[in-house]
Amino acid sequence: MLMKNISSRMLGLFFIVALAFQVTWYSMLWVGILTQPYLLKTADFSIIYTAGRIAASGRYDLIYDLETQRQIQAELLGKSLQATELLPFNHPPLLVPIQAYLSTQNYFVSYQHWVYIMACFLAMAAVVISRLFHIMKWERIQISVVLISSLLFYPVFISLLKGQDSAFLLLGVALWVYGVIGGEDLWAGLGLSLALIRPQIAVVLAIPFLFRRRKVFWWFCAGGAALGLLSLAMVGLDGAQDYLRILTVSAGGQEYGLNQSAMFNFTGLALRLFPHVDPGLIHWLTWGLFAAGIVGLSVLWKVSSAIRLRHLGLAVVTSLFVAPHLHYHDLALLLLPILGFAIILVEAGILRPEKSMYLPVSFSLLLLLGDISPARFVIPYLVMAFLVVGLWFPVKLLFTSRKMA
Repeated sequence: MLMKNISSRMLGLFFIVALAFQVTWYSMLWVGILTQPYLLKTADFSIIYTAGRIAASGRYDLIYDLETQRQIQAELLGKSLQATELLPFNHPPLLVPIQAYLSTQNYFVSYQHWVYIMACFLAMAAVVISRLFHIMKWERIQISVVLISSLLFYPVFISLLKGQDSAFLLLGVALWVYGVIGGEDLWAGLGLSLALIRPQIAVVLAIPFLFRRRKVFWWFCAGGAALGLLSLAMVGLDGAQDYLRILTVSAGGQEYGLNQSAMFNFTGLALRLFPHVDPGLIHWLTWGLFAAGIVGLSVLWKVSSAIRLRHLGLAVVTSLFVAPHLHYHDLALLLLPILGFAIILVEAGILRPEKSMYLPVSFSLLLLLGDISPARFVIPYLVMAFLVVGLWFPVKLLFTSRKMA
């Protein structure tokens, strides 16, 4: 009993120290970006602001026009831009009305308001996560620790700092997890339709449900169709064609500052490991792996008697690795398989909730330290590999065999 109390106190102390370190580091990063105007103007938010300014002028049909985007960004930076220097807005227009409302002539105020909106989406995702843990019958204090860790998860913070929209993506995928585990196919499908803010991820997560829990897929299609029609009404046929052209540019990867060699998917890994290999070949391999990931998950869904947390965690990790386009901020989705891993350890009898609840902050700290070390392009892949093994390997049998040895 004494050792158990000491262990609990040590874990509690670790949690407090880890949170204090993260909050301190995050505060330093906030001060750094807010006190360097040019750095903020070149952050990812510039693409959100660009589309918002175009839409605010009433020309939703031009939000994907590269020349119009170049003019807005040149005005923002106060200098002329070559076409290849443009950082294009290549996201679906799901949030463009919000962007148009927030994007005023004051770039810095617009950035702050956008961060507030993303923080609201993050809070909504936290509510969904709390409902998932209520289903698992965790106690309130344990859920509170998990939620604090989730809100401060390092890639989530990076997405806010950069002014990205990954919090909205996290909300959609969290709704999907909650709906599947809670037997709410409607919420699962509609959550996935919100994840179409990153279509390359949503498609991987959705298609396997054609082979198990098909209602999830049909609700995804219904939500996606509604959002598609709304998007088409906003941008028109010409805007839709411009969007498809931008997707083609994004698939190429090396133009317009997209820099696939700095990504955290298979493409980025391959380009870094084999810099002298023809990028065109790597892109073909990327799309082949993308298709293989969908097929593999579909087969797994077909042969499984039920879709559980380990299936969902594997699907999320797979979607991140095989996605043709993935930067660090979208690793925010790793939070969900980490939470699934914590729950699975409890269900397997490996850890009690009062210890498992510290796993999210542990992974967050690992990713933070990895991001500021020479291992920046290694740690996220190790985390992905660990989660796949942890979610699927018979850990209970392993621990049992060690105790018997």
